[in-house]
Amino acid sequence: MLKFKKMGSDKVPLLLVTANVGSIFEEPSVMLPIWTSEFLQAVSRMDPKFIALHLQEVGGKTYEKSMQYVQEFVQRLCDCPELRLYDKIRIFLDEDFSSPEKFTALGNMYFAHSTLTDIKIWDFETKGYIEVVGKEVNSGNIEKVTTKEKVKFPQHFFPECKWSRKGFLRTRWFLRGTAVEFVNIHLFHDASNLLAMEPFPSVYCRSRRRALRHTLRHLHSDVNAAPYFIFGDFNFRTDTGAVVKKVTEELTACRLQNGANVDSSKLQYRSEADDRIVLTVGKKEFAHVDHQKIFREPWLQRYDRELEALRPHLFEFPVKFPPTYPFEEDVQLPTHYMKTRCPAWCDRVLLSQSARLLIQLGQSDLRSAEARHLHGSRKSVTDSTDSSGRVSSSDSSPARSNSPARQNNQSSPGKVLEKKGSVADFDALSVPGITVSRKSIADPTSIQHALNARLCSSASSRRRLVRNQSEGSPKPEPHEPRRRADVTPRRRTDYGVIGNATCMGDHKPIYLRVMLQSDRGNFRHEFHSEASPKHAKMEEQESQDSIESPNSRYIHFKMDSPCSIFKETDI
Repeated sequence: MLKFKKMGSDKVPLLLVTANVGSIFEEPSVMLPIWTSEFLQAVSRMDPKFIALHLQEVGGKTYEKSMQYVQEFVQRLCDCPELRLYDKIRIFLDEDFSSPEKFTALGNMYFAHSTLTDIKIWDFETKGYIEVVGKEVNSGNIEKVTTKEKVKFPQHFFPECKWSRKGFLRTRWFLRGTAVEFVNIHLFHDASNLLAMEPFPSVYCRSRRRALRHTLRHLHSDVNAAPYFIFGDFNFRTDTGAVVKKVTEELTACRLQNGANVDSSKLQYRSEADDRIVLTVGKKEFAHVDHQKIFREPWLQRYDRELEALRPHLFEFPVKFPPTYPFEEDVQLPTHYMKTRCPAWCDRVLLSQSARLLIQLGQSDLRSAEARHLHGSRKSVTDSTDSSGRVSSSDSSPARSNSPARQNNQSSPGKVLEKKGSVADFDALSVPGITVSRKSIADPTSIQHALNARLCSSASSRRRLVRNQSEGSPKPEPHEPRRRADVTPRRRTDYGVIGNATCMGDHKPIYLRVMLQSDRGNFRHEFHSEASPKHAKMEEQESQDSIESPNSRYIHFKMDSPCSIFKETDI
């Protein structure tokens, strides 16, 4: 039985933002001021102490011409009054397009408030944390910058594209005694709507899954890894074939072919009643007669399926905003979708399982997490496959356990909790056809017990408070109205859109505001690669219990399984 000290009351408000900024550099004189204004308004409204801004397609699609505007963009942010109190800045911009084998066009920008002390960044070369002071901008060719890690995906991951800039860029931080990683990622797009209509998962979905599995394997193979937030342009698309089937019920389909040119072929769906064209689908055309309304309705979200296979490995707060792509690049039409793709939630902020309990959750978050866990526990991604061999899955609620308090060792802050996974875990995220019959070890039930205990504890406290007030507090006089707060309290977690009613380019920026617990130390992920994916030994599901007494100062973790993935060690 291990005991971990419960967290203190000190929290770090984080603001995590992801934005594909490619289109704003196409018309910089108009779009850059609008975009930065909306971003800075969001910063002022949410008042974070640490900002992580992840950008994709820095410099735009025609980066040879528009990369010159990137420095103006950076200077505009660094000099603005809204960020004047953020005195610790680290910027990483991959701008060297002369090296196509390494160029990713990713940009990571981090701003730490002057009141946030005890902040360090990881040096991937020396394998230790170093103090963060002042402003440091790394741009152009950043291959030799050691406080970041940049990886470009192999070309064979996306053979449909002649040349790709997709990859990931990560940094690791030690914020007030808690180690976390921020991973900026850009996955492959759908090149053709017609190919995307094939049965789910499409060839593009499988390419994205392969690249994301590659990223997760890389993160978990790092013995110094910390809990991570992975946010960027995942290019997740809706199940296009199922969406088309839904919106074309009782319609008649016909194919238009322009000679032997396959790329020019289209599918048209007509209403038999008045012979009206309701939907047209081409390689780069997806146009519905009621395009601006129908894809904002709630039914579309059930076809947002690409994250299903990752639920046991990654967590996402409930999505309550409309699809983030593709919007018109027109300031007069800020809320209109382009008729080129089926609208989808491409831009996301996801958490690793080990990062989840680093976040202080409100009561609504706990209830939502509990509901998602109960729904997902009925059928995990690694429990079964369908008749075609594709992995079938549903939601589950991954999480992690608590960490020891920090120590003063700069390169080895605090104790370490190891999370061990096998190669087979991540092979289950690969392309369909892999049959996995065991339950996932990546969804420890201990975390749900801890969340439930926290929820029960808070509910019990509220009941005691209400009872004490009713028994001992004087009731207000009839003529004295009960006071209400003038300002609605800020939610501990907030997941939404920046510039919802403003033109922000073809992608809407997505943000997640959370409260990071302090003094949690470092949780290390250890990945076993000695066994091949095909012959990886099946591990039993851990019998791990978590109990948190409302009056206890500790969270207890029972580790009685020889295959437990949690282990406490010293650095």
